[in-house]
Amino acid sequence: MVVKILPKVPITSLGSVRSTCRTWEAISEKHLLAAASKNQFLGFILKDFDVCSMKFDLQGIHDDGNDFILPSVKEVSRLDQYEISQIFHCDGLLLCVFKDNNNSRLMVWNMYLNQVRWIKPSDVFNRFSKSGVYALGYDSKTRNHKILREKSHGDFGYEIYDFNSDSWRVVKGNTPDAYTQFEEQGGLSLKGNTYFLAVQEYPVRFEGDEEEGVDGEDTSPTRVILLCFDFTKESFGRRMKLPFHSEGDGQDQVSLSCVRDEKLAVLYQDYKTLDIWISTELQPKASWSEFLKVDLMTLDGFPDDFVAGSFFIDEEKHVAVVFEKEVKIGSCCSAYIIGQDGFFKAVKIGDAPAQYNRLPFVCTTAFAPSLVDLKNVKTSVKRKRKFLNLFHFLVDLFLSSSS
Repeated sequence: MVVKILPKVPITSLGSVRSTCRTWEAISEKHLLAAASKNQFLGFILKDFDVCSMKFDLQGIHDDGNDFILPSVKEVSRLDQYEISQIFHCDGLLLCVFKDNNNSRLMVWNMYLNQVRWIKPSDVFNRFSKSGVYALGYDSKTRNHKILREKSHGDFGYEIYDFNSDSWRVVKGNTPDAYTQFEEQGGLSLKGNTYFLAVQEYPVRFEGDEEEGVDGEDTSPTRVILLCFDFTKESFGRRMKLPFHSEGDGQDQVSLSCVRDEKLAVLYQDYKTLDIWISTELQPKASWSEFLKVDLMTLDGFPDDFVAGSFFIDEEKHVAVVFEKEVKIGSCCSAYIIGQDGFFKAVKIGDAPAQYNRLPFVCTTAFAPSLVDLKNVKTSVKRKRKFLNLFHFLVDLFLSSSS
């Protein structure tokens, strides 16, 4: 009976299930790990600044019968008291950035253990911007999780939050210059590192092109590129080419996704076509294979004003599920399943938003329960910090009394 019921339980409620007994804990973990093999996609979506969990099952999409199961979208009760502007997923953890632009905290949530860690800025002036650059990843050698953010005050630069030490430090490795503009919600975690879509605002030179006899400099005034932040080295890598040319001027649309936490997928849409590529290699140089190319003009019932946002793909069924980037008041939230030979299906995933809203979406086809204990900050580190604070206080007191 339990085995039949648990697959229907939302992923955000499994934390309560696992705490009931060891048997239920094992069954709930097995349920999550088996989801990807059953064409079930687990993820999160933002609607009116509320975080909702979503379960999307692609079995039966090509059938005319009743085998296709409509997506399940449910508001996360654990987070319903907060207004959230950005969400990022890595390794079973969810990083939440709040809508308030004078934010004094970030929140990381382990949905499986149902634990939360509140993170304060490095100083009172560096509050967290609702539209700032953020990333969640981990050190591949130690599995220590970290957060990257762009500083909001003072000199241009980036900071790293270290989960083990519960502290911030300045990124000393390679960082982008001021002419590189990151796309909002444009970062995606893959194997512990984060890949960003960015717009380079001057002619771009890509390393290695000259060796292949290709002109390495792009003379366009702007170009969308791919950048990787390595959480092990704590440094940005070199610029990487995408398999198409986009100037990032709003005339087309570019989005990133991942395939089973193994490969990147990138979507490119202009006014008449939608193309998706999958990475065959990312290091030391990006290479891509075309997954799907669709002439949107030939899809009967496809909306004329559609702008692609987040997406995910099913390699086995050779289809892509694409979500609208923006949803207007009075229109329902929809997902569009697009495949080869003109296959197209529109699926409603929720009611119209209360306000004009963007729909950032975090989806993973390889969701696994995270056992990262967010409450376990090393006691020795806390003691050391308290000792240093006391030491600095006594030094200041001594200096002031001596003067």
